[in-house]
Amino acid sequence: MIQYRAFRTWQAMQKRSNNSILALSVGANYARRGMDQASDPEVRARTLLNTVPLTERLDVTAAEATKIFDSAATDMAFLAIPQVMALHIELCVGTVVECRRFPGLVKEQRGEPNWWSTELLRKAVRFREAVTTADHLLAFCLKLRNTMMHGAGKVDEDLEKVWKNLPPAAKARWQSLAGRPFTYTKVGVLPTLGWAEIMATLAVTKESAHEINGRVRRALTRAQWAEVIALDYRDSTTVGRRRFNAAPAGHGLAGHEHDRVVRRLQGHALTYYRDLAMTPAELRAGRNAVR
Repeated sequence: MIQYRAFRTWQAMQKRSNNSILALSVGANYARRGMDQASDPEVRARTLLNTVPLTERLDVTAAEATKIFDSAATDMAFLAIPQVMALHIELCVGTVVECRRFPGLVKEQRGEPNWWSTELLRKAVRFREAVTTADHLLAFCLKLRNTMMHGAGKVDEDLEKVWKNLPPAAKARWQSLAGRPFTYTKVGVLPTLGWAEIMATLAVTKESAHEINGRVRRALTRAQWAEVIALDYRDSTTVGRRRFNAAPAGHGLAGHEHDRVVRRLQGHALTYYRDLAMTPAELRAGRNAVR
């Protein structure tokens, strides 16, 4: 798998989100069990809550503490799912920005990609390929995120329609990821959300991100990838920029110095773009194209 810069950023943040959500899940379950097993639930509630800075200001009974821990999964879903989707949207924006360097890869729209609608972004990063199960589920997750951001999380007619119109394979995939179908009683009320839906959303965005990665690989030519690698190496760090521009402005590199730059590009390509198996000649041409 290749790891262009926007994909690497998404990978790191997705892993961080995954780990944080796991930690919160463990904490909530540990606290709930502690309450169940305590000989004095009132004392145990205060002890558990007071391990977190500033919660000493709270004055809650054991019954109220139990409700806090019981509702943690639902409340975390309303916080985590929009955050997970925001990371995926940023991946889409970064991918579009990367590909707009090369005319024709992405259909031009008005304004910068970070102002595009999520629907435009989704279409752009499909690169005219067939819609997959992950694409269908991503549309559902985006609509779910929108209800959380703009409708207090209540199921609206648009979300209901998206869920009902999902292909059977997409519904089955969601149920396999969450362990249950998307559940709600009627329009205008909150759906059933918890750790299951958070983990399903993480899985959907991961599958979608890997599909986008594969589409980008197929969409760019080798010459274009050589330019992407050169720009990535140049702009990733201050050291990379200095080494990339090792000669004064207006003076090209030749001989040994030029070979050293190409070797550094090879190292960068082997780290993040190994599957492309770029040759020194291709990397040299890519550097010259963006120098």
